[in-house]
Amino acid sequence: MSGLPSPAAIALAVRLLEAEGFVVTARNERGDSVYLSPPRDTFALRVSNHARTPKQRAKHPEVLTSLVLHGSTTPAQIEAMVTRSLRVFRIERERRANASA
Repeated sequence: MSGLPSPAAIALAVRLLEAEGFVVTARNERGDSVYLSPPRDTFALRVSNHARTPKQRAKHPEVLTSLVLHGSTTPAQIEAMVTRSLRVFRIERERRANASA
């Protein structure tokens, strides 16, 4: 199976996350980064074609994890990456909730 270019891979990842109950809360101006959160949640999961910089991490601590899709990625690879990102998101959200309790 052939891989998807970054824009199509990001769109597929967003659809898969929306199917898990996440909603798009923001997009950057270039359209290469999408931020999603569960309804009524302050934390976000980022889907992009590039990693965040240390400055971006410091400015947006609400982003618990990023799913970075660059290069040619198959739909099966994207599904696996979404599953892994959801697991990291949930673990980090629980860790932060327990730290503030």
